[in-house]
Amino acid sequence: MDHHPRIQALLGGNRLRLMDTTRRHHAAFMAEAMEGDDVALVERTLAWVYATYHNQGVSFDFFLSEWQTWQQVIAEILPAGEAGAIQPVYQWMVEHHDDLIEAARHYKARRVSVRPCWEEDYQYIVDQLIQGNTVGVIDRCHGLLLDGMSYESLLQNLFYPAMVDVGARWEAGQLSVTLEHQTTAMVYRVLAALYYDQPFPETDRGRGLVSPVSNEFHEMGSWMLAVSLELDGWDITLLTADTPPETLVATVLEERPRFVALSVTLVGNVAEARATVASLREALGADDTTPIVVGGQAFREAPQLAQSVNADLYLESAMAAVDWARGLGDPP
Repeated sequence: MDHHPRIQALLGGNRLRLMDTTRRHHAAFMAEAMEGDDVALVERTLAWVYATYHNQGVSFDFFLSEWQTWQQVIAEILPAGEAGAIQPVYQWMVEHHDDLIEAARHYKARRVSVRPCWEEDYQYIVDQLIQGNTVGVIDRCHGLLLDGMSYESLLQNLFYPAMVDVGARWEAGQLSVTLEHQTTAMVYRVLAALYYDQPFPETDRGRGLVSPVSNEFHEMGSWMLAVSLELDGWDITLLTADTPPETLVATVLEERPRFVALSVTLVGNVAEARATVASLREALGADDTTPIVVGGQAFREAPQLAQSVNADLYLESAMAAVDWARGLGDPP
């Protein structure tokens, strides 16, 4: 594809680096979908891919050329038997290219509903985040906290839907990826400023560990979970994006937390979660009872994948995780 004679026109002004990202995610996603034989997941995701990247200026013809190129490469580098098992999937994508375009035209990005009593505050926060008004958002949130709203509720019921909305606007081509990233960085600043004003409980529930899996660069979910648990009395070690599995395992063995929580945003990274859980199980030993839980957007997109990683539990939100962690009782 790098040498395609029309590559610049196909990318619609986007940089060639875009293809490196799409290839990496595509390969990991397709491996996961094929492993689970999940046709519906492929169809939903392709509609999202076509719609989102087309809204960034990428031609629909780019995808047809991409699928045909994958067919050529698969035939060249894989043994005939393995290639023969994969090629029908890409042939289906080529043959249904027009159908996928139609599905993309009807695609609607996911948004999270907000309670009517918070709708005005929510709209203000979203608008001011996009405009870059950090002080205005902080002041509005200070008022909500003074009126009795908990910090955890602020995260779950206002900022989580706000970040989903920002992502939806990027998908629709209403925000550039640069502005989306700037908005995310601003949310960290706002929430960090509010976080240190919170009363930290004297309760000591013990140590927990929260981490995105390897190859996962989305940290917001892990961060929200970590601070929610800290404000509930937990001593949390929060590891960073793309933490190598050996680093995570070594940290768990050193700190011996009461639980490990793994975050997965992209379906293509579910395999990383599966491998990480297996590494943790092996390192901790068969008799260890440390709970390993998972959460994140990947499992909201494909709930059936949660069971496949062999974790003890899938938790759908930070507040659900806090409630679950309280059930572990006092530390020994």
